[in-house]
Amino acid sequence: MEFKPVHIIVVALIVLSGILAYDTFTSYINPYLTVSEVAGNDDYTDKDVQILATVADGSTQWREDGSMLFDITDGQATLSVTYSGSQPQGFKEGQKVVVIGTRTAPYHVNATQLLVKCASKYE
Repeated sequence: MEFKPVHIIVVALIVLSGILAYDTFTSYINPYLTVSEVAGNDDYTDKDVQILATVADGSTQWREDGSMLFDITDGQATLSVTYSGSQPQGFKEGQKVVVIGTRTAPYHVNATQLLVKCASKYE
């Protein structure tokens, strides 16, 4: 059987489509991590993380530049978070949040997004 240029092009397009699909799914599917998994773990240094946690009581502070500092916890470990965006509606201490950002130090995350988990009557 002789390979025609059309066959080679079709195979190349299929391979390219597979590579792009894999890249898309691995880039955007980021599971929630716990504070205990991220805190102090060198595997997450300078990596993007998505952490589900509770805002620690008494930890929220505002800087002069408008950024917000607060701690998140899962009851076993604690991480400090710096967030420069606008404060989400419903943000308060003791509230569950999702912090999306980069872990820049063993116990610190620079958040690019902050999502407040809504209380559910089914939980």
